[in-house]
Amino acid sequence: MTKNINLSEICTDKEYCVIGFEIESSDYAQKLNKMGFVAGTPIELAPIKISDPMVFQIRGSRVALRKHEAKEVKVKEL
Repeated sequence: MTKNINLSEICTDKEYCVIGFEIESSDYAQKLNKMGFVAGTPIELAPIKISDPMVFQIRGSRVALRKHEAKEVKVKEL
């Protein structure tokens, strides 16, 4: 059984799926939603050797988020 984790906790070489946000009604959640962070969307950590910001691959694009921003996104491992 997979558990839900924050986006800031994901590992390389694994694929995850966006399931929502810590606070669904926040302005930041709405902004990320418009950028493609929609429930059910596959996401993975890009193979880049930096830790903050973290770089994610989602919908054919790369998006950089600070760790404290990535903590707002809930994901599960596929």
